[in-house]
Amino acid sequence: MIDLLSTDNCPVGFRCEICGDATDGMVAVTAVTLLGVLCVTACPRCGDSDMAPSVSIGTAVRLVAQHCGHLGIDLDQMADALAELHGGGEG
Repeated sequence: MIDLLSTDNCPVGFRCEICGDATDGMVAVTAVTLLGVLCVTACPRCGDSDMAPSVSIGTAVRLVAQHCGHLGIDLDQMADALAELHGGGEG
């Protein structure tokens, strides 16, 4: 089973993509969206909260596709893994 929430291979930027702060302790975090799972860089405060990044649909699509790349999977594999998580797996 694919761990869609893994951030082991996700890059960490220098600025929080949720609040815009630039501080020490940045981490990669994941968010589950209707389009799939995406990853962003978060500061310690945002990383410990349930705040999701506010992004456009186009940006969310790009971030989900990038996270697939970090996981070494494609979008279809992510969709299948999400379906399995939600009990709707066909396989």
